[in-house]
Amino acid sequence: MSSFFEKFLKIDRRWIFLAVGLAVIIALVAPCQMSTTITPPVQIFHDVVAAATPDKPLIVSMDVGPSTLPELEPMIKATLRHAFANNIKVIGLSLLITGPSIGERLLVDTAAEVNAELEAAGEARRIVQGEDWVFLGYKPGVTPVILGMGEEIRNTFPVDYYGTYLDDLPMMQNVHNYDDMSSVVTISGTAIPESWVAFAGAPYDIPVSVGVTAVSASNYYTYVQTGQMAGLLGGLKGAAEYERLINYPGMASKGMVAQFWVHIIIVFFIVLGNTAFFIIRAQKKRQTDKK
Repeated sequence: MSSFFEKFLKIDRRWIFLAVGLAVIIALVAPCQMSTTITPPVQIFHDVVAAATPDKPLIVSMDVGPSTLPELEPMIKATLRHAFANNIKVIGLSLLITGPSIGERLLVDTAAEVNAELEAAGEARRIVQGEDWVFLGYKPGVTPVILGMGEEIRNTFPVDYYGTYLDDLPMMQNVHNYDDMSSVVTISGTAIPESWVAFAGAPYDIPVSVGVTAVSASNYYTYVQTGQMAGLLGGLKGAAEYERLINYPGMASKGMVAQFWVHIIIVFFIVLGNTAFFIIRAQKKRQTDKK
């Protein structure tokens, strides 16, 4: 038995990396899910998006970069799917310079996925650019952009990401400022959500829902408690809760399974490693005492 523990303490770390890698791959590929408890901030986030009406589009500010995509992309996709499924129009934009290409990709891909599902279900409705969603792209200067949209969106974004004038887009005919919009969803790995709260939520009284990385979530729970933020998605767990609410088994749900098994493996090696250490130390002490 002691020889086993001695060998375990000398195990090549690459075996541990292999075990973790296999756990992640199997969890992401296998059709397995975990039961997720819905927390109040996520439920509020869901309810605010669901309360939007077809005549008032939803603003989705996708202020993301490549480093935060694993946590934030599932939130964006779930939000877009939720809106499209409920016939809610979406105005997409980004206040981060790395966001436009990511935001456009997610809008196009999600609309295509929903259209494929509508076709498979035999429904005639389709998600159409310019009628159901508009992407404004990126504009520098966070505060001026947010405040400018509160007065007249055309003053800040005269054309969309593709160079089409907003007046030429059917969806934007009667949309001029926050009075014509249902709410704001800002998903970001930065402090931009605070600007949306300060310069859109407070002065224009439009609900602001937020999605952030897990490490940033603790900074925003007080905003939810005071009503300054209308719901909060925190990290992969928040995204997985939202996916469960809209009945969509996306990457966040699979990611939570992978995260669970990786934690199990790490805890296993920690416990077994410490057990081996103390057993071997006790054995050496007994041998020393005998001498």
